[in-house]
Amino acid sequence: MKSDMFTAKGSAQTGSRQFFIFLTFTAALVLVLVCALHTRTLPFAEGWYTYYAKCINQGLLPYRDFEYLYPPVYIYTVALLTKIFGYDLIVLRRLGILFFTLIAVGLYLCAVEIVGKKRSYIAMIAAVCGAFYLQSEVVQTFYDYVRMMDVFAIFSLYFLLRAAKRMCAGLPCRKALFWCGVLCGIFINIKQNIGLIFFAYALILTIYLGIWCKKTKKSILCDVTLLCLPPLLILALIAIALLQSGSLVAYLNMTGAAAAGAKGGIYAILFGWLFHNGTAFLHALPVALLFLFVIVGAFVWLRLLSKQAPHSTQPKHNYTTETGLIFFLLLSPSLFAVLLFEPLGRWLLPTAFLSTYAIFLTVTPIFAACGVWGILDMRRGTDTMRDVMPFFVLSGAYFAISFGCGNSGGLAEGQASFGVIFLICALLFLCESYLKIFHHRAKAATGILLARGGTVLLCLLLALCSADKKLVYTYNWWGMTAASFWESTAPLDLPHTQGLAVSPQTKAVYEEIVHAITAHTAESDPIFCFPQIPIFYVLTNRPDPGTFTKVQWFDVASDDAVLGDIELIQKDPPKAILIYHTGEYAYTSHEQAFRGGNASGTRIMRDFLLSFVKTEGYRLHGTYQTGENTLTLWLAL
Repeated sequence: MKSDMFTAKGSAQTGSRQFFIFLTFTAALVLVLVCALHTRTLPFAEGWYTYYAKCINQGLLPYRDFEYLYPPVYIYTVALLTKIFGYDLIVLRRLGILFFTLIAVGLYLCAVEIVGKKRSYIAMIAAVCGAFYLQSEVVQTFYDYVRMMDVFAIFSLYFLLRAAKRMCAGLPCRKALFWCGVLCGIFINIKQNIGLIFFAYALILTIYLGIWCKKTKKSILCDVTLLCLPPLLILALIAIALLQSGSLVAYLNMTGAAAAGAKGGIYAILFGWLFHNGTAFLHALPVALLFLFVIVGAFVWLRLLSKQAPHSTQPKHNYTTETGLIFFLLLSPSLFAVLLFEPLGRWLLPTAFLSTYAIFLTVTPIFAACGVWGILDMRRGTDTMRDVMPFFVLSGAYFAISFGCGNSGGLAEGQASFGVIFLICALLFLCESYLKIFHHRAKAATGILLARGGTVLLCLLLALCSADKKLVYTYNWWGMTAASFWESTAPLDLPHTQGLAVSPQTKAVYEEIVHAITAHTAESDPIFCFPQIPIFYVLTNRPDPGTFTKVQWFDVASDDAVLGDIELIQKDPPKAILIYHTGEYAYTSHEQAFRGGNASGTRIMRDFLLSFVKTEGYRLHGTYQTGENTLTLWLAL
């Protein structure tokens, strides 16, 4: 007995030591990537929130004084930071480093809840791959509001996992549910559609688990109350603040009816993306079927083996620590090599990359099957699903956040990290489970160790390809592109751009446009930048014409507000008009998805401006091109 006690104590200490070692490795790998990336490139669509913040700091209020279709948490966070530290873009880029570090740490903690501290190496591999995969998204900047949303989504999941595990073990879970509710409340007030869908999942799951665990109705009601109370309090506090500023009614309209209308209505938001992305689903189906065959087949066989040999023993040494160290030691120099040598990066990218749609088609059926399994448990009064409950919670969270992400038009790497850690944790956990059964058989154990090693190498490739995708395609959003990481070596010499480097061609475009505007207008002269380039208001220190929309993009501005701004521009023409020429594909795609094929406010504004500059006697000062980007600057005579 004494020997067993000391063995258990030593095992716990080893698990804790591994936990902190692999947590450090996870944070270090992510920091290397994001620190290298955060000073490179400056997409023309960056700077939305810098300009929003400048408007707020000058006394304007979102909802009341200008249109903003999202909740207020992120926009006021940026306003506060810029008020303290100024408007240099590098400040917000460094905020992005913090976001990604928290994302990696949160994913690691979630994965540890799935596999346990003794298998922390799995958590490290899953978290690194998940964070790298998330960072590979080419349509977001480092500190975008979606990245802040990801932080709160991940830590909401962490507390939801803790609550589920404690509930299934018959332990108190209300503290974890409360903190899940707090984080979900903030999540909802960063991006309402995804936050509400995720919270709805957390609420349904709480009731589901309460029934599965045979809790009383009173106990389930208490759990639900603790989960729901924090979001309601947060919403109440925000409503009180907005009521005092006179913005509440506008806030409710913009984040509700106007936001839905900008995306074509509730039905188009919830289900339209499934049909519009049918081709992507079909292309991803073979890979998804392969993953399903491997994971489901291995799991079913493992269940059958466990019934035949229920008393399998833990191997004395299964090389878990060594496996984690090998992954870290292989990825570290490989990552530095890709950062330093462009030919290696450009060669690596086409090798392999995991589709977000393949992840969705793999994890969603598993989530649905586990849900049915749990219902069968409830009907039979059994608990056969207990061992896989953390995987069920994780798969459901992935489905919820991915479905919410799809509402914006389709699936994205940024919201696929839960699916990535699900796949990696499932595959490596299955290898560990088989090793536990077959460790005494030399040939079988060798085969399982080789399978684990092969899985780890695939994870290494996924991490490198994810990092490399972001290095090659630093930004690509509806035809707006930025140069690669290696090409972005020319430091910008403009206000608020210190510390940032772009390609020489992009540097010339930025500096020529800014110098032209500042040379031909006074600081008090209004200029108009259309449709998604408010960064030039910041770089030139010029105001907009007082338009209610600060960004005239399809799904972030209501058509009525854009049409109202056309009337304002007609009455008081700006001194300069800068147009980014978005491709026709972007117009038709948005209009087919969200306008039933009808012309959007953005198209009407574009056509108006192209006619207005000619009829009102503006002079074309220059046409500027870099990569696939084209801008024209018109100056009033």
